[in-house]
Amino acid sequence: MEDIKENLMPNLHFAENDGEELAEEIGLPARPTIPSLLQRNSQINLIEKMDHSGEQSKLNELRQRKGPVRFSHPKVSRQDKAHPTDDDQEPFGESLMVLEFGENSPVEAIQWIMDKIRGRRVDGGMELMVRKEPLSKDSKTIIFHLSASHMKLLEIADDMGFMKRTKSGIIRNFNVACLDEFFYDENMALEDILTPADRQIIIKYALETIKAADDEHRIPGTKIILYHGQSIIQAAQSAELIANLYSLHDKRKMKELRHRWIKPTRVQPIDEIRDYFGESVGMYFSFLGFYTYALVVPTVFGFLQLGLSEETETVPFFCVFYVVWMKVFLELWKRKSSSHAYRWGTITMTNLDEPRPGYYGKLARDPITGKWTPQYPKWKTYVQMYCVTAPIILLCMGIAAFVTIFQFYVEAYLAELFGPDAYILYLPSVVNAIYIAVSTLAYDRLATYLTDKENHRTQSQYERHRVNKLIVLEFVNNFLCLFYIAFILQDMKMLKTQLMMQLIVLQFLQNVFENLYPYLKKKVGLKIVRLFVKSNYDKLKQAHESYDEMGLRSLDDDDPRVIQNRKETILEEYNTYDDYLELYIQFGYVVLFSSVAPLTAFWAILNNVIEIRLDAYKLCSFFKRPFARRTKNIGAWQLAFETLAVISILTNCGILYLSPHMRELGAGITREAYTLTFLIIEHVLLGLTWFIYKAIPDTPHWVRVALAKAEHESRQALKREVRKQ
Repeated sequence: MEDIKENLMPNLHFAENDGEELAEEIGLPARPTIPSLLQRNSQINLIEKMDHSGEQSKLNELRQRKGPVRFSHPKVSRQDKAHPTDDDQEPFGESLMVLEFGENSPVEAIQWIMDKIRGRRVDGGMELMVRKEPLSKDSKTIIFHLSASHMKLLEIADDMGFMKRTKSGIIRNFNVACLDEFFYDENMALEDILTPADRQIIIKYALETIKAADDEHRIPGTKIILYHGQSIIQAAQSAELIANLYSLHDKRKMKELRHRWIKPTRVQPIDEIRDYFGESVGMYFSFLGFYTYALVVPTVFGFLQLGLSEETETVPFFCVFYVVWMKVFLELWKRKSSSHAYRWGTITMTNLDEPRPGYYGKLARDPITGKWTPQYPKWKTYVQMYCVTAPIILLCMGIAAFVTIFQFYVEAYLAELFGPDAYILYLPSVVNAIYIAVSTLAYDRLATYLTDKENHRTQSQYERHRVNKLIVLEFVNNFLCLFYIAFILQDMKMLKTQLMMQLIVLQFLQNVFENLYPYLKKKVGLKIVRLFVKSNYDKLKQAHESYDEMGLRSLDDDDPRVIQNRKETILEEYNTYDDYLELYIQFGYVVLFSSVAPLTAFWAILNNVIEIRLDAYKLCSFFKRPFARRTKNIGAWQLAFETLAVISILTNCGILYLSPHMRELGAGITREAYTLTFLIIEHVLLGLTWFIYKAIPDTPHWVRVALAKAEHESRQALKREVRKQ
């Protein structure tokens, strides 16, 4: 609530005590400084030239650092001690990634990929540590566990441009050459610099940056064609040579987080969620919590409206109220997400224009770089979008319209048979709500399938088009029935009943399914796999012997990670798409027609309070550990919520136009003048939302101060560089 209170009174100009305000917001000294990107780039260039300079000894010294920096290593296998190799000077630590090959993957291809992963960086490798999982009678595929030393992770974090907190408290670009500056706590160990999510992001980045060289045109033993600069791991995943790539849970950290997170009396530990699951999951749960707090206001006014509706007409007031509330909420969330992005070091990140893993096309020279890259004609994407995707979506909209109209015919027929007050009249509404819940799952898969066929080049394009399809499909699926009742039948009593029925039934079914299915999969999934999946033990045994000859050692048979992997590999995968979609639908119920159903916000907040803790429990108990993904906002979903906000202005004005009270007031004027009046009201409300948009800055004052100081430091550094020349 403090964030909302602060955001309601934004500072539009820099104050005189900017330094003190910045220090108060992020816990810094009064006058922090932020090193420039130019300084960082020059330091990185120096590190790259260390091979023949005295700085190499400094880096080596940091690698061997003792004293205040402490290391903690998990159990070391007996084989590690007995057979040390050049690529494993340190004990094999935490399993940062598990790599599972397909059942029919050639041994030659696996050996080549493993050599790349373990190989030196100067030879195109990433110098990661590898252990193969020991075979069992139930083994179906070859599985490898990947790890890296703490210094190796820090070096890659430097390459990636991570931003970390320093001794002075400021957030700046991480630089391994200035490692001591990032020990901001005297009790910190070397591994504390990076969060669990950071390590997962780094190891995935390291795998994806293993690129094909000029003379590497295909993966040995396969028909998988490579082009220069292509990610070998992504190519292997696309061709299903690599069947699975995932991370194991850190049981200790996960239990600590779950203990704090699931307690309903505690505030969500958003920073701890981000540290373990990454910025994307942290941003979602922060949005869910912020939205739930914001629902308190319409809930209070909803009960007030319910109490006053018998004595006076309240629809006009609440139509205007909901327009103002939703716009203020969305603008304040932008400020909240900007604060997260700055503290988490993602506010300056940009989307790289690189092909996504599933992108395909004919190899051709890139007109800019001259490299061989897959090229897919843009016209083919447009043909797929307008000649295939659009007709399918229109067909789905037609089916939804038919179901909606058919529901009312059934209700009319039942009313004739049993009378207008019979409880059986609720049956069509319940069936329609169940249909909506089931079709939501189908539409999710349909949107993914259609977007895959469109073959968008970048991940950001892919996600935007997928979200757009979900928005259209779910809007029609969930709200067409309500539009029909409100503006065709013009029955506000039926609208209220239908809206509450859909909202309550839909939320109940979603909560049951999204919690019950992962639970059952965890409890019975492993037993089903053992019963129906054939073991390949004999086939894999010979391949394992060849990996032994390469120097690839195994984890111990009793290593806890082996048992943990067998349990977690069958778990359901988590993504935030389904949860954002659920909130999008709920938000539509709250803002589109809630001026005639005042308790929608109450049922929404009740659902969200329960869902926050249920989601916390299921994410820590029944799902695989999701890949951490860096983000600075909620992406395309922000536009989706803002689109609903604009549409809600039209619906609320339409409800106001049809209100009996307003028609009585307009009885003395012509129909044209009455209609024109509401067109003016609609445009006034649109203008009000524009004013709110301009009045509330997207970025908090203290964040703008910090970014301005960073820009100032960059200019000063540039001047110093020019003087040196």
